[in-house]
Amino acid sequence: MGKANAPKISIIIASILAVVKIVFGLLVNSMAIIASAADSIFDIISSAINFVAIKKSEEPPDEKHPYGHAKFESLATYIQSLIILLSGGFILYKSIIKIIRKDPVTDLTTGIYIMTFSLIVTFFLVIYLNHMAKKTDSSVIEADALHYKVDLLSNGGVILALLIIKYTNFQIIDPIISILTAFYIIYSAIKLNLKVSMELLDTELPKEIKNDILNVLKQFDKYHLDTHKIRTRKAGNKKFLDMHITLCKNLTLEDAHKVADLIENTLKKEIKDLDVTIHMDPCDEKTCPGFDACNNNKIRLDNNKQIK
Repeated sequence: MGKANAPKISIIIASILAVVKIVFGLLVNSMAIIASAADSIFDIISSAINFVAIKKSEEPPDEKHPYGHAKFESLATYIQSLIILLSGGFILYKSIIKIIRKDPVTDLTTGIYIMTFSLIVTFFLVIYLNHMAKKTDSSVIEADALHYKVDLLSNGGVILALLIIKYTNFQIIDPIISILTAFYIIYSAIKLNLKVSMELLDTELPKEIKNDILNVLKQFDKYHLDTHKIRTRKAGNKKFLDMHITLCKNLTLEDAHKVADLIENTLKKEIKDLDVTIHMDPCDEKTCPGFDACNNNKIRLDNNKQIK
């Protein structure tokens, strides 16, 4: 199942939940349910943006985008963080209005059933999105999963509020829990925004991925003198690495190219979705003692010029 199917499923489920919550939220006059419905509407918008971004990011490089379209995912994640922020702000506003107006919640049993249904459906959607995010290493699906995790908390909060009102008639708990949910949504949105902003600004890959790259490079110490000017960045699920390696100046161009190809192909095999660019530097012309001495007899080429 491709990446684009994840936002499709999210759109369908969010649409069903939004309609159900709006209808029953108005029927029972629960601000918490209506706020949850508003969040589901934002979910639909976010997932639609994600779908378009994923389809665009999968397009091959072209004349205007020689590095590909992977950053469309990052851009969509950034937009989604703003939508989540607006969602939290809207819920906060509506909850404060309800505190001022002191509107009571009615038909609590129906509200509890509806929100329990929403909680269960959202729970399974989060499991699916988490699976797809790990499988595809997609930041936009990861953001979608985070969005629905916030929904889990929101739905749970609504159920708690309705139960408290049912057994204590403490009506103000409905907007209070909505306010707490709104603050958490706003916090999650800011956290997501900061994370994807670093990606858009070409911050280097996470430390654990960079360590994996360095560990792969250590396997090839015998083929080159050193590795330097290592630079990394990420766009969507695509990772980029460029670096310099120093080779003996007495190697033929063909053999130097074989060394670079061997390193590049191994890196791509070990690190998923990695794009590698290697620049080859010759050793210092004034001090190079010759091929064998320069490489301390570590590089051996047979008669067919194959690297051993």
